[in-house]
Amino acid sequence: MGDLYGSTIGEVRRRTGSLAQVASVEASVRTDGPDAGTRRLRLVAGELEVELLPDRGLDLGQVRHRGVPLAWVSPTGWPRPGAGGFGASFGGGLVTTCGLLSFGPPSIDAEGEHPQHGRYSGLTASVTRAEVSDDAVVVEATIVEATVLGAHLELRRRVRLPFGEGRIELRDEIVNRGSRPVEPMVLYHVNLGWPVVDAGSVLRSPAERVTARDAAAEAGLGSWAEFPEPAAHYPEQVFVHEVPAERRVAAEVMSRAGLGIRISFDTAVLPGMFQWRVAQEGAVVLGVEPATAPTILGRADARRRGLLRELAPGASWRLGLDIDVIRNGSVT
Repeated sequence: MGDLYGSTIGEVRRRTGSLAQVASVEASVRTDGPDAGTRRLRLVAGELEVELLPDRGLDLGQVRHRGVPLAWVSPTGWPRPGAGGFGASFGGGLVTTCGLLSFGPPSIDAEGEHPQHGRYSGLTASVTRAEVSDDAVVVEATIVEATVLGAHLELRRRVRLPFGEGRIELRDEIVNRGSRPVEPMVLYHVNLGWPVVDAGSVLRSPAERVTARDAAAEAGLGSWAEFPEPAAHYPEQVFVHEVPAERRVAAEVMSRAGLGIRISFDTAVLPGMFQWRVAQEGAVVLGVEPATAPTILGRADARRRGLLRELAPGASWRLGLDIDVIRNGSVT
């Protein structure tokens, strides 16, 4: 059982008027701005504070450790789902989930029309559990992506912050509730920002090979591992990381000051990983993106290359991430 500030949960209870002094789940609703009316959950587990977004599939917004922000947040914020399309509503945050039927560029297939990075960010979650247990802060929710007479997928999400660790455990189970097989596609868009990301920050990748998506990325391929000095204009770059198969791997982003993030995942279920880099003033962001298919070109390319995996009616997949804070070379 983890500790809080070096004390067991029993010792904490004896020394506080309420456990909420050090660990809590706080619900709120935004009252103004572009995201007015949307729900927030603020999770506190000692030194770790996590913002959850129930109206965006229980994705992760800003995350702070010892008060230091870790995630990149875009100027759009998190308006209500479907407002203005992906480019006008991609708020960033520590984790934006892309899927459940497509990620990458827009596409059309037998499942219908898929917008950029899928519909997931426009889905609202039904929160089924939000509590402080004896060893962690835990929130669980159910998210459904379905169409009439079409695909019917249910995602069960669990976010857990174990005490005594700067760790976020994100666990998803996708269940096919429909009457025919479906081929899900999921990508976890992990968005890191300043001060973790700045000139000289380094990405340590488990990849066996790194390639460029296009000409803009080709120009930075020789320096993909080190974040450059921000410039007034810097075209986005996307790199494809070919990760080893069937094993637990981790990618780390480390700042010059020793603050970093470790993203751990299983390539048996997430065999793809991509890197998104923008070193533009006002948009300093590094994305690390584990995915269920090793293509960044969308559902059509995944089908053409035989990368889609069928999920039978009633069957389920389990996938997810661990995200750890690193300080001075050690996981907290």
